Amino acid sequence: MGVVLLIAALQRVSLRPRREEWRPLAWMGLLFTAQIMLLNAGSAHTEASRQALLLNSYPLFVPLLAHWFLPGDRLTLQKSLGTLLAFLGVLFIFGEKAFSGGGKLTGDLLIALSSVLLAGNAVYVSALVRTNHPYQVLFWQMAFAIPCFFASSLLLEPQHYSWSPLVIGSIGYQGIVVGGLCFVGWTSLLQHYAPGRLSVGFFLTPLFGALFSYLLLDEPITAGLAAGGAAILAGLFVVTRPVKAKREARAGCPNA
Repeated sequence: MGVVLLIAALQRVSLRPRREEWRPLAWMGLLFTAQIMLLNAGSAHTEASRQALLLNSYPLFVPLLAHWFLPGDRLTLQKSLGTLLAFLGVLFIFGEKAFSGGGKLTGDLLIALSSVLLAGNAVYVSALVRTNHPYQVLFWQMAFAIPCFFASSLLLEPQHYSWSPLVIGSIGYQGIVVGGLCFVGWTSLLQHYAPGRLSVGFFLTPLFGALFSYLLLDEPITAGLAAGGAAILAGLFVVTRPVKAKREARAGCPNA
């Protein structure tokens, strides 16, 4: 949140909402809070590979939700095929490992619900940034969520913390790079592009995770990783190819 506040101050962007904007921003904060809490709760009851597969399926839901709640972001055959092709790539990467274990149904359901809420958050934020500055939306999303996270931590988690350079560095990376710079970039993009197209790019997350595991942890590049990477890139091409943009422009859907 501090990163967003600093960037807004440097660019002289007001973060103070108007009276009619408080309620939508509060709902967004609650949606974000529920999504993260379900993710954390589900992570304790299922394997990491199953969690990665289920959570990274959320771009499947974004085009469907956007079709119903965002005027102009229509669910087309091309967009559907590209999204499904990219998701098949995620299945190639995580599928064998995820489905080889038993897993627990409760944890899987919590992660799946978190994935749906994550898609809903992307669509809701896209709607808000049409009338609000992206920095304002992001700041108040965090401002509403952080007290809820703190309270739930006090109530539900052990209060013994072990600090180390690795822990401090991880928190700094999550706060500055992920929660600050990446969120700012993502929210700003939603102001200009339809979430149905942008979200497909997040299917690259498991691909990059597997590649960095190879580079940093010497994990092997498997046939599933190679096939999955090819399918993800093919799906991105199908969704974002210029022909699609021209058709949507003719249909009166700018920036889709």
